[in-house]
Amino acid sequence: MGDVSTGVAQRLSDLVRHRLDADPAITPEVSAAVLAALDAEPDRSPSLGMSGIFLRAIRVRGFRGIGPEASLLLDPGPGLTLVVGRNGSGKSSFAEAAELALTGDTRRWAGRASVWREGWRNLHDGSTSRVEVELTAAGRDGALSVAREWPEGADLAGGTWTQARNAADPTEFRVERWSRALELYRPFLSYSELGALVDGRPSDLFDALHRLLGLDDLTAAQERTRARRLELERAARQSRDERNELRTALETVVDDRAARVAQLLRAADPDLAAIGREVSGARHDPTGTAALQAILRLRLPDAGAVDGAAAAVQAGARRLSELTTGDTEAELRVLDLLDRARTHAAAAGACACPVCGAGTLDAEWLRETDTQIARLTERAAAVTTARDALLAAAGRARALVTPVPAELDPLPPQAPNVDTAPARRAWSAWATLAQAEPDAEFPERLRAAHADLSRLLNALRGSARKELDRLDAVWMPLVPRIAAWLQGARTVTAAESELHTVRRAEDWLKSAAAGLREERMAPLAEHARGIWRGLRQQSNVDLGVIRLQGNAGASRKVLLDVTVDDAGSNALGVMSQGELHALGLALFLPRATVSESPFGFVVIDDPVQAMDPAKVDGLAKVLAAAARSGRQVVVFTHDERLAEAVRRLRLDATVLDVQRRERSAVEVRVAEDPVRRYLSDANALVRTKQLPRAIAAELVVTCCRSAIEAAALARSRRTLLGEGVDHREVQRRVDAARTTWEKVSLAVFGDPDRVDDLNELLDREAAWARAVLRDAAAGAHIRIDRGTRELISGTRKFVKWLNP
Repeated sequence: MGDVSTGVAQRLSDLVRHRLDADPAITPEVSAAVLAALDAEPDRSPSLGMSGIFLRAIRVRGFRGIGPEASLLLDPGPGLTLVVGRNGSGKSSFAEAAELALTGDTRRWAGRASVWREGWRNLHDGSTSRVEVELTAAGRDGALSVAREWPEGADLAGGTWTQARNAADPTEFRVERWSRALELYRPFLSYSELGALVDGRPSDLFDALHRLLGLDDLTAAQERTRARRLELERAARQSRDERNELRTALETVVDDRAARVAQLLRAADPDLAAIGREVSGARHDPTGTAALQAILRLRLPDAGAVDGAAAAVQAGARRLSELTTGDTEAELRVLDLLDRARTHAAAAGACACPVCGAGTLDAEWLRETDTQIARLTERAAAVTTARDALLAAAGRARALVTPVPAELDPLPPQAPNVDTAPARRAWSAWATLAQAEPDAEFPERLRAAHADLSRLLNALRGSARKELDRLDAVWMPLVPRIAAWLQGARTVTAAESELHTVRRAEDWLKSAAAGLREERMAPLAEHARGIWRGLRQQSNVDLGVIRLQGNAGASRKVLLDVTVDDAGSNALGVMSQGELHALGLALFLPRATVSESPFGFVVIDDPVQAMDPAKVDGLAKVLAAAARSGRQVVVFTHDERLAEAVRRLRLDATVLDVQRRERSAVEVRVAEDPVRRYLSDANALVRTKQLPRAIAAELVVTCCRSAIEAAALARSRRTLLGEGVDHREVQRRVDAARTTWEKVSLAVFGDPDRVDDLNELLDREAAWARAVLRDAAAGAHIRIDRGTRELISGTRKFVKWLNP
């Protein structure tokens, strides 16, 4: 039948990595982006902490068709188990109970009217309802029981939900830990789901397969790269739109800074660093606001300092004037003459005056001359000190004077309301004082020039401040907008390479998605086709390619390509109901039996309905093959054909028989083949002493007749199918055999209408057999001479003769 274990088990990321490595056009950056988008998906794999989970028992009380507690005991391991029983016997209640215990709901009721949920309590013993499944799994702590119990009055959604490991005290059952695994690898399939798998909503099967194959992760990766691409593109588009709006606003402003930023914004790739300098004010600005700011920073000496310097010059001049007379120079010449005359007299001794020749330069003259020299020398020193002090005061005053600063050069046209000329002229007048002599007018000139310059400079500062305020009134509101745009633009610029990478990653994922989907789907589809080949038997419908069409979240469906006698067609249009159910089963089993599933069991309820006989044989083989592959396959059915096919085809299976007695008491026992079961029932009736003899005799005859008919039908099917007769023809002949004689005729001759030939054969070869057959066929209507025990032994002998 094939197996999907290897193909589905391979991680999607491994398949993607292999394809990326094989694509020479993919850069390492794009490859990393694709894998990051896949790895970003949180691990959604089921985490039960258990694997290899098998069913050990299903226990039910007060639920659906089961009243007092009944247990369905199963061999917890691989194998095929058929749970058979007539409609109403309670067998499906076991299947629904197991599903309800583990999932909290049943698909049979999903989407149905509320009346379907109202009758879930058993009518005879439903005060306290309880369903429980006992599980076993790999490992030492593998024993687990999960139970749902509802006290009287609780609705289906209420009650308590518990679990217990290895007979420990129960704890709350955490269904959220199981929900993901049950969604992906759902091990339950009811009859109502069989058709819905194929002809239900097209998206349901797509979604189930999409999740199972891990393709949801691929879709999520595509959506993640798309979302990131849209985010980056949206940021770039917003930055571009904001830049255009900002440029328009700047172009309407009469401000040099705004004009420069607008010019920068016109470039296809604006210089963000230059715009940043404009916003921060770090850029040199010779044509506007910087010159005005410089004017505001101009400083003059304090008026007090200027007045003090002028006063010092005035004091020095006054002192020098007081010490200086009109004969000062003459006195200095006299002092010089006396110094030389004294030197001469000291060297020559007493002598006549060398100048006038009249006087004598004697000792007395020397004494008078020394006194006069001392007086003149003291007077000269005082004058020199006063002159030096005046020069020093003048130097300090001149040091307060500075050259005309460049800030007072004419301003550009952008500042038409600021005229630096008056202040520049005043500063020029002030600057001339740096070379002025400290005459009598100097102090007043110093004071006047400073006062005039201070007045004009203050006026200039006021004009500059007003101009700055005027310019800032239109510029400053734009600064936050420019700064905000600049921040976003820097982010967009930094993300340009990422946007390029994300676009290529998204394009690659889109182009690779179909191939990856087909690659993931291929082993599962092959497994489904293998199952269909086993189920189709004599059907002329062949299943071809199974494809997923569309995308998760959009229009989507599973395409089932079928051919009818080599002509292509639509599955829903050409398949019978039985074929559709068989196809549904072919799609269910591969999903439920992938190697990743923690569930080692599958539970299938009533898959035989609407299947023709040939497909029942195919179903038996498919189920047996699934069991041989390591699965515990539990099938509930009221149709004896499946159990008969298992026995006839000699397939390894356990058959459990479910019987419902009075007041919903349900009993489960290992079933024998129908012939043995009828004979065992006949013997039990004979041994039941409380049963009136007449009634017991009638029931024994009925059991013997049923045993003969079951043996006849088993031989009929075995012989006719062995001879190559078509299944449909075999079923037609079986249906035509209405009486016991006709059914035996069918078994012996292959034709139900040869009853006369049967009588001749029995008369000739086995007269005793004709008598047994006569009594078994007629004993329910007329009195017979044969005793019940003799009839039972005769029936057993007849069955052996019929099936040697």
